[in-house]
Amino acid sequence: MAKATKIDKEIGQKIEFHRLLKRRSRKWLGDKIERSYHQVQNYEYGKNRVSASTLLAIAEVLKTPIANFFPNKNDK
Repeated sequence: MAKATKIDKEIGQKIEFHRLLKRRSRKWLGDKIERSYHQVQNYEYGKNRVSASTLLAIAEVLKTPIANFFPNKNDK
């Protein structure tokens, strides 16, 4: 398995940001995307990479455009 990168960490931070914006717990998000609380935590801390299909599921559950999870050139 490939090691998580800086971009993976940034995506994780954005997942956490949007989850908290919706006032939802890691357990709630995990239940919705069929992952454990711990796996969601690993995504948010950038310890594990998020697959494209999982990121799409997270975006749909949080009702947030998937583009919001990717770093943009203004995030430097």
